[in-house]
Amino acid sequence: MKIKISSHPVIAILTVILLSVPAGISARKKGYKLKDTSATRHTEAVSAIESIPDTAAQEMVAGSFMVASQCPACNSGYTLNQIVFTGFDKNQNNSKESFFIINKTDRELTGVSLYIEYITPDRRQLHKRFLKLTCSIPAGETRKADIQSWDTQKSFYYYKSNPSKRKGNPFDVKFDVIAYYLRAD
Repeated sequence: MKIKISSHPVIAILTVILLSVPAGISARKKGYKLKDTSATRHTEAVSAIESIPDTAAQEMVAGSFMVASQCPACNSGYTLNQIVFTGFDKNQNNSKESFFIINKTDRELTGVSLYIEYITPDRRQLHKRFLKLTCSIPAGETRKADIQSWDTQKSFYYYKSNPSKRKGNPFDVKFDVIAYYLRAD
């Protein structure tokens, strides 16, 4: 038997390589997926406020009790609207957002779980995220919180903040408190 070698050496080499691969071996598909950075992306502690990983969800701060509804009879007389968020700021060029947390209770605030919703001026949702923050805010006092911005491309600015020289998109925010934690003793 005579084997005829092709006039194209590249085709001949590829044919030999393909025929020498065992039948049971196949190429592995490479899939891509987004990384979940919610547990690894932490906010620096600034003014006694910091975001915490999900592992602390079971116990926000030792020695505290949770308030999680508007029912005063259910929460020792406390309601969700006793924690107020104000003074939000995010310039277009900033990678951080800041706001103030006001504790209108008679106990030290040790943590808060909340949603922040980012909306356009015509009230369409841009983004919504859940945060767990630990803090130490005495009764009746206010503290500033700085968190990483959701706007990683720096194309948006809070509508009350100073606009950038380059074109950007304004947004507004809504805070929705899910629960907060007060020092028990």
